[in-house]
Amino acid sequence: MAYTFKCKDIGYDCSFEFKAQLKKDLLPRIRIHTKYAHNIFEMSPEMQKKVEDASKEEK
Repeated sequence: MAYTFKCKDIGYDCSFEFKAQLKKDLLPRIRIHTKYAHNIFEMSPEMQKKVEDASKEEK
């Protein structure tokens, strides 16, 4: 199993995609991306929930 996140799934016009074997490994990489690509230096709880809801499980 793997988990995938796509920035466009939360409304950004961005081609960023990231895949990880564990869901817990997605958020640290997404935080780095949003910091440098979208100037989001501190992810709010609402944004974190949005990211978690948009993260999809692949079989």
